[in-house]
Order: sequence, then C-alpha cells, then structure tokens
Amino acid sequence: MSDQSVHTYNATASMLGYLYQVRVALLWALQQAKVGEFSVSLETLDDVTFEANGIPISVLQTKHSISKKANLTDSSADLWKTLRVWLVGNASGEVPIDTALFLITTASITDGTAAQALCAHTPERDIKTACSRLRQAATTSSNDALKDVFEAFLALSQSDQEKLLDRIVVVPDEGNVSEILTKIEQELHWMTLHHQKTALELLEGWWFKRVVHELVNDGCGISRTELEAQISDIQESLKPDALPIDDAIEKLMVALDQLPEFSGRNFYRQVELVGAGKNRILNAINSYQRAFAQRSQWTRDELLFDTDISKYESTLKTEWLLKRDQICDELGDSPADDAMAKAGREVLKWAEDVVLPIRPNVAAQWVCRGSLHMLADELKIGWHPNFEDRLSEILGVESDPVAGIT
Repeated sequence: MSDQSVHTYNATASMLGYLYQVRVALLWALQQAKVGEFSVSLETLDDVTFEANGIPISVLQTKHSISKKANLTDSSADLWKTLRVWLVGNASGEVPIDTALFLITTASITDGTAAQALCAHTPERDIKTACSRLRQAATTSSNDALKDVFEAFLALSQSDQEKLLDRIVVVPDEGNVSEILTKIEQELHWMTLHHQKTALELLEGWWFKRVVHELVNDGCGISRTELEAQISDIQESLKPDALPIDDAIEKLMVALDQLPEFSGRNFYRQVELVGAGKNRILNAINSYQRAFAQRSQWTRDELLFDTDISKYESTLKTEWLLKRDQICDELGDSPADDAMAKAGREVLKWAEDVVLPIRPNVAAQWVCRGSLHMLADELKIGWHPNFEDRLSEILGVESDPVAGIT
C-alpha cells in the first residue's frame, strides 16, 4: 500500500474511451444518415449499435489510445477482446448473422496481419489469410487472459470462422477523441455557411445530452429523423435573423427564498419601488439572469457584437421612453405617491409584456424582458415616474436628471 499513489486509480484512459465512443457514434450517425433510416444506441448490443426496423444492421467496438500509438497485431488484446464480444453475440443469437461488425480504433495496422486483411481501406480483403493468421495466434499465444476467446474461436469450424470474419471490418487510424471532431466537422460542411464552430458545439452539446438521457432511461435509441430535425433547428437558429437559445440558460430559475440575495441590485429596487409583488420581482430576476447569460454566450460565440447590442438597447430605450411619457401624461400635476406607484406598475407591465425581439426570429420573450431589466439595473431606464430621485435617495447619491438616457 505504501508504494501506491493516487495515480494508481487514475481513470483518464477510461473516461477518454467513453467520450470517444460517444463522438464516434455521432460521426457514424451523420454518415449513416446519408444512406437510410436508423436508430443508434450505446452500450446495448455493443459500444454502438445501429438498428433499422428494430433489427441490428451494424455494431461498433471502439478502441481508443492517446498516450501511445497502439498496433493491432495478430495477438493484440484489443482485437481478441473485440472478437470475444462478437463470438458471444454470435453464439447467443443476439447479433443476427447478417449484422456488420466494425472495429473502430485509433491504432495502426501493419502489412501481413489479420487486421490488415480485414481492413476497410484494403482494396481486396483476404478473409482466408485473416482466418489462418488468427488460428495460428490462438494456437500459439501464451496470454492466459485471452485463453477463453482463443478456445471459443478455435471451437468453430473453419467455415464458420470465415463467415464470422467476413462480417468484420477493421477501421484503423480513426483519430483520437480530439481529432475525431475534425471528421465530424467535415460531415457538417453542408450544415451552415456561417458559424461552423458554433454549429458543431451546439450539435455535440445536444448529442451528449441525448446519449445521457438514453443511458439513464434505457431508451429506444436516437433516430435519423431526430438527428436531422436537430440539425435543421441549428441551421435555422444560426441564420442572420435568428440566434440559438441555450436550453440550460432557458431553464435557469431562482427560488422565491433566494430573493434577499438580489435585494441590493438596482433592477430589484426598481420593481420594489413601484410596489410590485414578490412573484414579479422573481420574474425580473429570472429574466435578468437568463438574458445576461444568453447575451454573454452569443457575444463569446461571435454571434452578437457590441454594435448589435447598442442598437438593440437604443431601440428598447426609445420604446420605453414613449410608453413612460404616455402613462405619465395621464398623471396630471402633483400626483400622489400611490398614483405614481400605480403608473410605475403600468410601465413595468409594459416591460413584462412587450415583444421587441433582438433578432426577428428570436422567440424567447425573456431576452427582451431581461434586457429591459439590465437597462434598469444600469439606471438607464426605470418604472417609477421619478425613479431617478427615489433611487438616489435610497442609494444616497446625487440624482442624475437624465439617468443615463440617451
């Protein structure tokens, strides 16, 4: 025990292997979408399984190595462990006899090996040579850890060995977990003319969440139709008149008991100043949080620029000023405090209901609502007719007669 360290339990290789499996599934799903209908699942019959009409059409074993360049020799553990899985599926009947079997690996192969004879990149596959070399390896290897699979393979007749190997395709040098993204991006070159990097990030983010959902809920797989629908949604969200809405940001919620944490913010005080209830304060907080996070993300992804934001905020301030003036004109001279508070609630209601999208096809109303609360937080707009004076009293600072309004 004293000779061990925490590195003894490092699971980096395993984690990268699982991430690789998920990314390979996405790459192959994009490729399979060009051919026909399918549903894809992970960790069912194999690492990755493609089905059509409920029947497995292909299964994938993925083998990932990043620390060193592996090589698939005739006695390679990766090769024989894969054969073990397929021999079991073959014997149990869980994997039909016409299902294609793919070994996807970052490893290289050398000429003259069984893997080379089964390679997808080989102009003429040689099943008999592959069978002969594997029988020899199974007979001569002294690797006790693989003894069971050696025996299972040798127990088959030569004809059955060749039938099994004829279904197997080795795909070497597929690229590691990082490099596989380049291949995914190449598959998506037709997806959008703009913001290719963001499109890839959006698709992969959705894919990872869908895979997790399938694994947790033992789902029936991700279909071609669902994948193509998601790609279409991403295309639409990246058009010049639209912006993508992040699902996680849209779900941001603050609980009612968290209100005191925001009580020092100007936008909170602005809503409180006109006597609005706690639920409307909560709505203001949630709208502010979402709009701030989403606009920041759009800016980081270079989908929105400072000039776009300035133009949008100018539009919001112009419309707010018109609405405030319309409501305040009805107050008359020397209005009472309760009348001004009521007028302020009307302006706030306008801010909660108004539809002024940041782009024509951005339907999330909280973007507009939250952006108005962001301006209120900066004291550039407000709900109470005399919000500048009232807030300056609360904050103990001299009132700015224009409150930053331009």
